[in-house]
Amino acid sequence: MSNVPSTFADFIFLHARLRPSRPAIILHDRVATYEMLAKGIRRVEGRIRALGLPQGALVSVALAGPIRQLIVTAALFRLGHPSISTDTSAEVIRLKLPVEAYLHAAGEPFAPGLRQVLVSDQWFTSEPDPEPKEPVRGFPDGDAICRVEITSGSTGLPKPICSTLDEFNRRMAMQNLTTNLGAWDRLLALARLGAPWGFRLAAQTLVAGKTLVVAESAPAALQMTSVYNVEAIVASTQQARDLVQLQKANPIPCPSLRSILFGGGLPSRGLLTDIRAYLCQHAFVQYGASEAGLIAIGSADNAMEPEGATGFALPGAEIQIVDATDQPMPTGADGVVRVRTEWLSRPFPPGSAHPGFRDGWFYPGDAGRLTDEGLLILNGRVTEVINAGGVKRAPEAIEDIVSRHPDIGEVAAFGAMSPDGIEAIQLAIVTQSQMSDESLVAWCEARGIEVARVYRVASIPRTPLGKIRRDELRKALTA
Repeated sequence: MSNVPSTFADFIFLHARLRPSRPAIILHDRVATYEMLAKGIRRVEGRIRALGLPQGALVSVALAGPIRQLIVTAALFRLGHPSISTDTSAEVIRLKLPVEAYLHAAGEPFAPGLRQVLVSDQWFTSEPDPEPKEPVRGFPDGDAICRVEITSGSTGLPKPICSTLDEFNRRMAMQNLTTNLGAWDRLLALARLGAPWGFRLAAQTLVAGKTLVVAESAPAALQMTSVYNVEAIVASTQQARDLVQLQKANPIPCPSLRSILFGGGLPSRGLLTDIRAYLCQHAFVQYGASEAGLIAIGSADNAMEPEGATGFALPGAEIQIVDATDQPMPTGADGVVRVRTEWLSRPFPPGSAHPGFRDGWFYPGDAGRLTDEGLLILNGRVTEVINAGGVKRAPEAIEDIVSRHPDIGEVAAFGAMSPDGIEAIQLAIVTQSQMSDESLVAWCEARGIEVARVYRVASIPRTPLGKIRRDELRKALTA
């Protein structure tokens, strides 16, 4: 009997035998059953074998459709090829990754020196290879690298990291534990499947034999939740805020929704209160990083008090608060967050430099503290906390308050030096109102926020998960 750990693709074939017609993935315009996924994987396996790639060769996948992306990646897992999801070949070239083949859809420009392979419709419609009598186990063991991911981390610069098969499976198991805090059969993901969080969420859902519903926007998420009886939603903090705002403006009945899990931004009491009022009663805050996976989780009850409360460390995860010299701080003291987990990723290629990894710990770039009970309380990003006249404020907390102004569409807060050399709060707002800057400044001051300057912008730059590109915005506005 083989001692090689199973992959998420193996479970797709199991569920295809047990319940072939069960929906595996639902998009706004199509549904793929487990049987359809299994047949697609066998078809794609034949195409990849025909490429004659060396054993364990790294393969890049750039396919927009979630179903095709999962099918191709699952086939690579089965054949023992580590995979990386990218948007364009430029990412592969810029990072100088040792990619043997770049699988992409039509329209990708030619890149000299890179083996590009067009993934056409025929990859998914030809006759599938006969199902092997024995399970296909391509990775030699659990220590083999199975997944490479690109993360911007705390610096904003793209950096590659990797996970072994054992680490990937442990991450899925822990994510399964946290998402199952709310009983569900259909889970809607707003995270991109090409992103580390989104891909692991999809794999974990398929391992469990449940149904993944994929939405590309907050309005689509509410419509699909109502139509397809979604019981759980996983989203970024900003996406959760968008869902609340939509329900406030034009509510859509979502009686099936039982729980929402969100992370990737500083939680606030106001947001948690709104989620309970406009979405569902059960809300969970997740804290994690691409490099470290899930680290902590808390319920809305834990996170309502004090402001910034995030959750408790998961089994297999350790959180420390340290000072500027990496010395542990006493309980209750503010400092820099560092973490280590049993499923911690590593820089790629192995042994290369990564500014977030030091001495077996990963530094996510957050500031915070731990309570006596072990509750993690975040103060914001180390590089983004605004020290306005000696009072430190997280920009997310400021935005949460200012966004409640009736004439504000979007808002981003950041710190910038005033002429007297003191950091001051600056706001970038999106609004159609003719209100004066002075009236907004006075409104903020009445709520304990001293704003030095207001910028009116057409839009606020964000990441695919809705995080504000704060440094980019600050540089553009204060240049």
